[in-house]
Amino acid sequence: MSFDQIIINSCSPTFCNIKPANIFFVKKENFSQREFEVWKEAFRKEGLEAIASQISESSTAILILNICWVKDILSDLQVLTYLSKKGYKNISLQSFIGELFIRMKKQESFPHEVGVILGYPVEDVIEFERQAGHNCKYCGCWKSYSDVEKAKKCHCRFSECRKLCRKWYEEGFSINQIITKYQTLKTVA
Repeated sequence: MSFDQIIINSCSPTFCNIKPANIFFVKKENFSQREFEVWKEAFRKEGLEAIASQISESSTAILILNICWVKDILSDLQVLTYLSKKGYKNISLQSFIGELFIRMKKQESFPHEVGVILGYPVEDVIEFERQAGHNCKYCGCWKSYSDVEKAKKCHCRFSECRKLCRKWYEEGFSINQIITKYQTLKTVA
């Protein structure tokens, strides 16, 4: 799978504005700084930020996020309380992401708190940690412990979005054209 295909497959719901962020990991041999910079510029035109951080000798974490949406999430009182208990001090967007990548690099345990900026309900993130990933009520894009119907709807919506974006990309549409096509499709539906 090419780097472009990895981006399309991993981040379509974010760049189509139905998910606040996506994170994925690319092996060193599949990461292209040049291609990443092209995507980063395309995302910036759409109000999105793309951040890459090498977290090990063999892996790079790539985070694509809707800045305004993620800032709103990080200002939620329940999220702030949760992150504070996890040891985050200054919870601005930049400090949270910086600390998140530091925690990934330490590799002591995966920082599951990333789930809050990925759009997962904070209740599910907390319960995932409490249950060590077991006993969920539904497993789709995330392990849901609370609102199963919402999780199912999100999973279907994200899957359909990925499928459409892959199709359009294979047909030769640019990222900006794909975003426009998806937004047009959403307004018609």
